Amino acid sequence: MAQTFQSGAFIQQCFASHRLCLTLKKLALPEKILLACISCNMLHRLTVRALTTHVPAVRAASEEAPGGDEAADCLKHCLAAHQVALGVREVDVLRDSVGLRCAECRRLYDLDVAAFETHQR
Repeated sequence: MAQTFQSGAFIQQCFASHRLCLTLKKLALPEKILLACISCNMLHRLTVRALTTHVPAVRAASEEAPGGDEAADCLKHCLAAHQVALGVREVDVLRDSVGLRCAECRRLYDLDVAAFETHQR
């Protein structure tokens, strides 16, 4: 069995080194998201505390970004409709946050992460 690391350092390094190889693999919302890196063969499991979403041009017009179930529904739709277009845009383990972006619909997702776990496939 592969060893599991309870640290955000591995996903931070993975994102810094080869961010284009880091993709959304699986959703188990409301609290689990699995990211896979094809370059280093690692799986990164995120325990999500909160999820919000917005479209950049629309956010300026409305102050409140959809969160909770509405954001989860948007992310599920993006994953089902255009999984290849979803990518990781930001990883900040100091603030316990991860950002996702859908290139197809231009929607941004902000994840407040409670725990980072990494294991090798």
